[in-house]
Amino acid sequence: MRYLAAVVLIAALAGCGHTTTIRAGHAVELALTEYRITPQDVRTPGGEVDLLVHNYGRLVHNLVLTSAGHQLAITKPIGPGQSTWLFVELAPGRYVMASNLFSDQDLGLYGTLIVTR
Repeated sequence: MRYLAAVVLIAALAGCGHTTTIRAGHAVELALTEYRITPQDVRTPGGEVDLLVHNYGRLVHNLVLTSAGHQLAITKPIGPGQSTWLFVELAPGRYVMASNLFSDQDLGLYGTLIVTR
């Protein structure tokens, strides 16, 4: 039930076309499906960034963080209905969040993580 409430809130925020801002000390909660990562655009302070990634889709997905074409962190494949954590230390900058399984990125499963000071 907690995950459902989080996804509803995330979907509502993402649907507005705004960047979701996460305060220091709070985890970034991401929802993956076959065609979307929600929220698609996230802003969070630098340092340790904790991402809770839940797969609400029917297929296996993962989450990869890249910067300037370099892979910085990756989750294991996440089965339908499953969740995993990704803990990364990030400097201020712009990062791409995506799944690199199958043709997920081509179908729209990607977003931007903006890390601030």
